[in-house]
Amino acid sequence: MKKLERYKYTILNHGLKPWDIEKVGDVLHSTSPQDAIRRVDRVYKIASKTDMKLSYYARQFLEAVAISADADIGNV
Repeated sequence: MKKLERYKYTILNHGLKPWDIEKVGDVLHSTSPQDAIRRVDRVYKIASKTDMKLSYYARQFLEAVAISADADIGNV
């Protein structure tokens, strides 16, 4: 039985509101830990270029995904 990766567990149990999902939805489709980190970086880059406001919960989610993905990469 394959163990569920941490970043996927974080994505599956996000608890975000619909308006937050609109802004960070790209991260929800990550296929690997490296992909998750790349997508988190892209969301932050887009937010800074377009002055898009990320809620506290959206930022917390992005940080949690990045930390979880980084931990998964370290265990490989």
